[in-house]
Amino acid sequence: MPILLIILLLFSQSIFAKTQPATNFQVTHNFINKMVKEHQFNKTELLAIFSKINLVLAEDRPKSAAKKPKSKPMSWDKYRSLFITDTRIKNGVKFWQDNLETLKRAEEKYNVPQEIIVAILGIETNYGLNQGQHPTLETLAKLSFSKHRRQKFYKKELEEFLLMSRENSLAPLLIKGSYAGALGYGQFISSSYRHYAVDFDFDGKVDLFSSAADAIGSIANYFDRHQWHDFGAYARPIKLKKTQLKYAKSSTNKPRKNAKYWRSKGFTIDSDIDDKTKLAFIKLPQKNKSETWLTFWNFYILTRYNHDNRYAMTAVQLSNKLLQQFNQTNL
Repeated sequence: MPILLIILLLFSQSIFAKTQPATNFQVTHNFINKMVKEHQFNKTELLAIFSKINLVLAEDRPKSAAKKPKSKPMSWDKYRSLFITDTRIKNGVKFWQDNLETLKRAEEKYNVPQEIIVAILGIETNYGLNQGQHPTLETLAKLSFSKHRRQKFYKKELEEFLLMSRENSLAPLLIKGSYAGALGYGQFISSSYRHYAVDFDFDGKVDLFSSAADAIGSIANYFDRHQWHDFGAYARPIKLKKTQLKYAKSSTNKPRKNAKYWRSKGFTIDSDIDDKTKLAFIKLPQKNKSETWLTFWNFYILTRYNHDNRYAMTAVQLSNKLLQQFNQTNL
């Protein structure tokens, strides 16, 4: 047998030999004991569940598995082009028509516009079509028990996932989601599922995997609970002087100062904006330039769903396209 082939076989075996049932690791037992003590889970049942998933913990990986270099963030125009497409708009209008009464009811209860709810569902899963195929328990266990930089966050989400599964009579091993553990139509993380998801079809359970009604109500409730301003504005393009550009953030920017303050600093704020309205400024980098935007409170709340200005602006612009097409279709 050629020496190179032998080396490759030995190397591959050294990797796969370290793929073991989760219950072979002490960290798993520590977690199970915590769930039994703090949340009264059945230890035997948890051991049976975790024995059916396999892990390769970070400290067991070969040194050759070096960290990937950080990639440059995707430009705003390319990011937008992934989601604002004719197909996604067409699918969104169809989803809107199919779920019109539920969307109306969500809007009436939470004062979140129907088109924003539809846009979020379009961005997240193409209206429920792409919810993810990664086994969520295994995903969260790997991220929780290895030396991931957000290990503490994911361990909490693993805890929330098991609580969420028990509360909604879901089988943990059968649940699938994104590569990072997001779930269902709206890609809620487990803690958001527990705290913001609602039974909007009144069938006695909260189901974000197959109930479009629960997904619609849950997204509206999420925004409402994050202090959504009823039917408030989102953003306007604005031209800034060179000396003002430092106030436009690439990261999310919470409106803290009102229009009167910004006017006093020499910013040209549209006259129809009340002095008391709190504003912020963001920039969206493109290949050769950056767009600058004046943003209102609800734009910031959109970034609570996903902490990325590009995401929030895509939701705004997709919602506008959806509303325009929906109105034309239903004349």
